[in-house]
Amino acid sequence: MVGRIVVGSNGGVDGMVVFFALESCKVYAKPVFPNPDVVEFSFKSYGVVHFDESYESKSLVPAVLLLRYLVNAITNAVDYHPPSGSQLSSSVFLFVLTFSFSVSWATLLSSPDSGNLINCLQSHSNNVSAISQLIFTPVNASFLPIWQVAVQNTRFLKPSTPRPSVIVTPVEETLIQTSLYCAKKHGYEIRIRSGGHDWEGLSYTADVPFVMLDFTNMRSIDVDVAKRTAWVQAGATLGELYYKISRETDTLYFPAGVCPTVGVGGYMGGGGYGNLLRKYGTAADNVLDARFMDVDGNILDRKSMGEDLFWAIRGGGSSSFGIVLAWKLSLVPVPKKVTVFILNKTLEQGATEIFHKYQYVAPNIDRNLHIRTQVFAEYIGNTTKKTIRIMFEGIYQGTTNTLLPLLDRKFPELSVTREICEEIRMVQSTLVFWGLPSSTPIEILTNRSAIAKLNNKSKSDYTRTPIPIRGLKKIWRKLMQNDESALLMINPFGGRMTDFSETTLPYPHRAGVLLQILKTVNFNGQPSDTTPTSLKRVAWLGSLDALLAPYVSNNPREAYSNYNDLDLGVGSSNYEEASVWGERYWKRDNFKKLIRIKAKVDPHNFFRRPQNDNIDIFYNSICLNGFYMRTSI
Repeated sequence: MVGRIVVGSNGGVDGMVVFFALESCKVYAKPVFPNPDVVEFSFKSYGVVHFDESYESKSLVPAVLLLRYLVNAITNAVDYHPPSGSQLSSSVFLFVLTFSFSVSWATLLSSPDSGNLINCLQSHSNNVSAISQLIFTPVNASFLPIWQVAVQNTRFLKPSTPRPSVIVTPVEETLIQTSLYCAKKHGYEIRIRSGGHDWEGLSYTADVPFVMLDFTNMRSIDVDVAKRTAWVQAGATLGELYYKISRETDTLYFPAGVCPTVGVGGYMGGGGYGNLLRKYGTAADNVLDARFMDVDGNILDRKSMGEDLFWAIRGGGSSSFGIVLAWKLSLVPVPKKVTVFILNKTLEQGATEIFHKYQYVAPNIDRNLHIRTQVFAEYIGNTTKKTIRIMFEGIYQGTTNTLLPLLDRKFPELSVTREICEEIRMVQSTLVFWGLPSSTPIEILTNRSAIAKLNNKSKSDYTRTPIPIRGLKKIWRKLMQNDESALLMINPFGGRMTDFSETTLPYPHRAGVLLQILKTVNFNGQPSDTTPTSLKRVAWLGSLDALLAPYVSNNPREAYSNYNDLDLGVGSSNYEEASVWGERYWKRDNFKKLIRIKAKVDPHNFFRRPQNDNIDIFYNSICLNGFYMRTSI
């Protein structure tokens, strides 16, 4: 097979020509640049890259993406010389390896003009006056406040953080469809912000021109107590969801996290866990349906999207596949009153031995009991000596009278007494686990500015065997090195999570997991993560991560995709490189399935991110794996 691709007006590089030929799942190609001022090549050697014949038959890859693939792959290829006596026809050209360019691809594919985008949005609107109140560019006085208000981690508020070219705050789905169409037409990427809690700021920042869809105005919640369901738009927060449910009933709730300002849209897309995990599984396990917009602007539900895509968006990173508009949730039964307790143990009070026992008890005790721990260093009184304090925070789906005998049998070392137990509504327990008194009016759950923003960097881990006491002591010593700026937040698994296989949903951290560990280093008022103090703390977090390696899961070392961490790797040119982070989030079988689904529903990889901008995985894998896939998550 021999062909030619001309990258002209669609690709943005007039006159660039690529000749290519396919033979035995290989592509041999040669670029021709009539204007030598556009790109200069340093001719080093010949190269060969993998491709397959499905390109011509399916015609799904724009010329510029093929060209991008060829350049990326060839520049990283090893030297290749055709074998002696090769049977390639005279029409086959060898792509000359290119190791240096006079201009970058960012220059070749020039930045789009936001004026064209605005005109497109207005021309496709029935009410230009109304739409002008929902679209913001940097020249608008309200642009920066709108962008900043839901930046939940202040380390991304530094002036150098890339911001959107345009912010769209839709109030209805038609404007989302229009925004998607115009962004594609004029060369913009899309970022989708629900609550702004993306741990790497990827819902509101990017290194390419992009449109940010801010779902703040799409936050309706419809609770059906009789059917035990709720439809929740993507812009609602968990706090708003809990408040709405609690206004309707005391005996239903939703099993999700305790941070009230987390947005529902992205949260379910990564799995989601909380204090009801051991009783009811992840948040995604309790999603019944969705309204979802695909890359072509079609609005789908579970039936029309199919079970594969519905599987993928519940834990596989929903924004990699399209735009979640709303979720239909299954509400779960809870008692009218639950029991909560909080107690602290220091090293001097036997914290190490108690925590060691906790690793055996917490994942295996009654499913109605969830005991979270927070571990941090502190000074002893006014001295310069430090200790470790472990905060044990428990919630029991029942009464104090039932809880105390259970703990006396299973975990007497914890020494929980009736005096520290409090029986409250489930919605109040969310306040307690966020550090507020149970008497706080629950209306605070709907106040998006009432909760202090973060200023930190975090990493996640899972354990499958208990950490020995000698390992715990090493970790404690490490924590005491860091000026009180670090925290471990630990949640037990087990219970309901043991009932699911790893492939039930993309979220694979199920049976066998004992604990999930969140490691956080705080910058404590530093203006950004690039100050000397902050850089020192980031380096310290990396050393803590290395210290934990022998004690956490391995092959792969598991990580939680909602706690996305770009330190694990970004981009890639083949599956092996992408698996470094992809298999840590989703494990191998799920990651491969997500790749196949992504290739089907977003074949041009429009919904791309630093950890899903891997269209090359498709090309480098097809010859080895024998199936058609174009990109990754």
